[in-house]
Amino acid sequence: MLTHLSRNATFLFIIVFITIVSACSFKSIYNRLDYLIPSYVEGMVSLDDMLEEEVEQRTKILINWHRNTQLKQYAELLREFQLDFGPQLSEERVLQHMSAMELLWQPLGEKLNEEMAELLPLLNDEQQEELFDSIEDKNEEFYDDYVDLDAEELIEEYIDSLSDNYENWLGDLTDQQEQYVEKAAYKFHSSAALRLQQRKLWQDNIREILASADDPEIKSERLRTFFRKFNDEPNLALAAADEANKQAIAWLTVKLVHASNAEQKDYFINKTDDYIRIFTELAEGR
Repeated sequence: MLTHLSRNATFLFIIVFITIVSACSFKSIYNRLDYLIPSYVEGMVSLDDMLEEEVEQRTKILINWHRNTQLKQYAELLREFQLDFGPQLSEERVLQHMSAMELLWQPLGEKLNEEMAELLPLLNDEQQEELFDSIEDKNEEFYDDYVDLDAEELIEEYIDSLSDNYENWLGDLTDQQEQYVEKAAYKFHSSAALRLQQRKLWQDNIREILASADDPEIKSERLRTFFRKFNDEPNLALAAADEANKQAIAWLTVKLVHASNAEQKDYFINKTDDYIRIFTELAEGR
């Protein structure tokens, strides 16, 4: 129902996880993450047999943790969305849901940071260079897709993205709802350049730590310290843009829900029921 701007990128795992689990065949793909995540990592950096085995083992541990502790919480949050879908929905309530979603993602981010702190120091010089080359390629793609846009292109990007996301949960939007989407697009504050700046800062600090003469154990501890500080001390300008965008999303969500028809409500309930069932079955190993 809600789409909010992602927080600071954490590593390859979070990227592939978010990308994969938002696909159509959620359950079948989720059950293959123990294969797909290592394959994605292998596409970023060549792994020797020891590292490949390490990544595979840690991926299985991560997925089991997520399956056993997080998925039922996702299902419960969707049930709360269903209860609030109606004329009683307020912007304050939407913002509460968004905060709850962020809290659900936080433990995953912490887990991923821990995995990075353990795995990155195991890369040799050649593997490190390959990894950072891959990250730089993705930075260039990010720049082309989200930063190098004029004002008109940016508004069109917002309109397309918002329309696609809300139609995914409501079905086809009415003319009135499409007008609300366009109005909301003008409320957004572009944060792409700031995010790219943060990505590069994150990348440069990790590169510096890995290039040091410290033992792997010390590098791991330095990485943990950096990740905690990086997450606990957000960029103020980026935080302000995020807050403004959350307000825009809350406003738009309320407008679309209040203007929804019976068919859209049924669509939303059926869609969320499917995900609740899938989350529950996955959590129970079915």
